[in-house]
Amino acid sequence: MSADGTRIAWQRHGTGEPVILFIPTWNLVDSRVVRYQVDFLGARTTVITYDPRGAGASDRPDHGYDFPMHAADALAVLDAAGVEQASIVTASRGMNSAILLATAHPERVDRLVAVAPTVKLQPKEGGVFWTVDEIREEADLASAHGWRTDWPAFARWFMGRVFTEPDSEEKIQEFVDIALEASPEILITQERETDWATIPPLLASVRIPTLLIHGDGDVMIPVSMVQALADALPNARLELIPGGGHRPDARTPERVNELIAAFLIR
Repeated sequence: MSADGTRIAWQRHGTGEPVILFIPTWNLVDSRVVRYQVDFLGARTTVITYDPRGAGASDRPDHGYDFPMHAADALAVLDAAGVEQASIVTASRGMNSAILLATAHPERVDRLVAVAPTVKLQPKEGGVFWTVDEIREEADLASAHGWRTDWPAFARWFMGRVFTEPDSEEKIQEFVDIALEASPEILITQERETDWATIPPLLASVRIPTLLIHGDGDVMIPVSMVQALADALPNARLELIPGGGHRPDARTPERVNELIAAFLIR
């Protein structure tokens, strides 16, 4: 149970060392999306996964979807599992929660891996998310109006941008099916509550060894953005996946798994 009483569904896989905690990304998906890493790493380490609040088997409160609360959920899972220190693996916007955990509780985090880390070094105010009132083109689906109007169409459009590698139709459909179980209203609440500007000032304090993994074909987060993040972190390095999209950990897991294992298993 997290700090606000929300019940977080978590699982433990394997019994080896080190302990690896997977911090979820967006509430659009749940812990099923990291099964490729769990199957590989769980045979050699202890892997702990959990569904983010608002998704999967975890509670779906009306509020409490900002980065600090997601970081509190990660801490609550570590406590519930009886884990004093873990390495963290996350993806996309989950990097923000990982940074909060690593800076607020540095004794609990040993190392950090992030796939396609999405940290807005120069957050912008407003944006089309709140202003679109009619779907004129596909990009308009990425708005509060679009989510409420045609959630399946958004899920399909979004996952098509996540997996841009050739022959990705099966993977796109797999993630769309998971996304269709999510609630657009919960994600709208999350967008309303999220403050991206609180994270960049913390980057210099993240001194643990950090590995950033990024597909050089990611159409959502450019390589330059992740390189800037790597430069802002005191002890980080960037590994590029040639031809990879936004979630190479799911599309080409064998590549990513080897990078994660080499970095975390010592």
